[in-house]
Amino acid sequence: MTTWNAFQEDKALVRKMLWEGHIDHMEIVSRVTETQFFQKFIGSGDMARLAASFPSPRQKEEVPLWLYLSSQITLKLHGSPGFSSLPYILHCGGLREALGGEQVDIKEDPQTHARELHFKGYNHKNDYSRNTPCDQDFVRKLARDTDPNRLEHWYGTEVARYFKDQRAYDPEGIFIVDGSYLFVPDNEHYEHSKIAVFDEHNHPISKEEQKKLPPSQQRRCRLRRYYQMVALSHTNRKKDFLLYAGARVLPGQGHEVHELVPLVDGFIDAVGAGVMKTLLVDRGFIDGESIGRIKREHGVDVIVPLKAKMAITEDAWKLSEIDGQPWQEWRPPQPTKPPDPPQRPESIRRAEKKRQATVAQKKKDAGDLPRPHLVRIEFKVIPRIDLWKECPVPLDVVLMREHMSDGETAQWGLMTTREVFDPVEIRDLYALRPSCEEGWRQAKCYWDLSNFRSCNFALIDSQVIFVLMAYSLLQLFLIQTDRGDLAKLTRDRLLQELLPDGDKVAIYFENHVGYFSLTEYSDILLNLVEGARRRLQGTVRRLRKAQLEPPALPERPT
Repeated sequence: MTTWNAFQEDKALVRKMLWEGHIDHMEIVSRVTETQFFQKFIGSGDMARLAASFPSPRQKEEVPLWLYLSSQITLKLHGSPGFSSLPYILHCGGLREALGGEQVDIKEDPQTHARELHFKGYNHKNDYSRNTPCDQDFVRKLARDTDPNRLEHWYGTEVARYFKDQRAYDPEGIFIVDGSYLFVPDNEHYEHSKIAVFDEHNHPISKEEQKKLPPSQQRRCRLRRYYQMVALSHTNRKKDFLLYAGARVLPGQGHEVHELVPLVDGFIDAVGAGVMKTLLVDRGFIDGESIGRIKREHGVDVIVPLKAKMAITEDAWKLSEIDGQPWQEWRPPQPTKPPDPPQRPESIRRAEKKRQATVAQKKKDAGDLPRPHLVRIEFKVIPRIDLWKECPVPLDVVLMREHMSDGETAQWGLMTTREVFDPVEIRDLYALRPSCEEGWRQAKCYWDLSNFRSCNFALIDSQVIFVLMAYSLLQLFLIQTDRGDLAKLTRDRLLQELLPDGDKVAIYFENHVGYFSLTEYSDILLNLVEGARRRLQGTVRRLRKAQLEPPALPERPT
């Protein structure tokens, strides 16, 4: 069995060894952030740590599980839905570069003289040439044979615990549980899938509800095959990042409300008490017993919107009419026009003013009305309501009347196990939940959660879990490398921002790698002492021979 080493970046050490003429390998690379990504998670041993607890169905491990995890993640980083693209991604992506040049042979076809990369592999069962360190069928079969329940448990405990060790959780402890639908082609062979009618907003509706819709909306309804997904995510008040700390993929007939407590219990059992402090959920997870248990057993405060037809909602509005307390008013801060640059010439100011007037007139002629915006909100807190029999803990209800610029008024409310002193804060906290919905949108549109190549439920579950894992690890990596401003970008836009930063000379020594510019590398070579120069010459000759390069041209006589 061949042992593979992950190469960790250590430029200072590699530079020192280069000065002494002691190197193992060199190559020209276009360094991308994906290389840094895998160097961090593989070189630090983090991927091996996660692999040690992975619920592998194999009795004998011939290919390291950390490479399996890395292969799954690189597929998701590249947005590839199929395992067949693994050879192409490994040959052009950052994982091969992070693994190091010692694990790759350059072989020449005796007939065509074409050169190809060939990986050495991990065992000696097969003598054929390999173009990947592990076969795509190995990755596919292992994903198919991994039990979905054990995979989800591993992600919600071991991966969640890893995030804690990386200090990824914000001290305020804001978490979100949200559900979503995963749509698949209308093929009855999709295991455990279900068919239902969905409206134009992708919400399931009954036949009776569909009949009540206007004809124009009825025509937009579609019969769709689907699964359900429930995820536990984490963010902060500034929405600087979004980490997925747990997930469940449910058959179409599953009930997402039943997954609320198991997700929270599993997370807290894994990371300990005090990490999760506030939990935001939508109306689909309203269950008094679950909300009370989360508060009593874990001390976690839950914030959830009221349903219009709930008894507690009707009671709260009735109490607001007779409690004699005034409504509190709050106005959102109005956006201010940025000041003109101090050195802006008067001619440019006049031109800009004229341009703004022209744009306004065009909008008026086109009938474009300004979107209504929030003018003010009236709050009233109904404290310590103990009228919901299903919930064993008292609740505070925050009632709101939102007045818009077009004269419309919307009434809604939030209930929470927290004692409310500032209703605006409760509203602002719950307003963070759309950040989770934006994460869903990115995952479906840009991270391969809308394109499933297999009808096998285990493969579908594997695809979901590893998409969330790749997304979260990349979020963590960007924050830890001071590139958090890129964390909110889509995958495609992010790849554009993380283009190669130019050709570099990669120098390897043992299991370390350093990247040097061509001028930096040339400067070192020109100043080597004689002994180091001779040692480096021997290494270069060995590499030229191994890489099937032509011999060096003879020196031109003077």
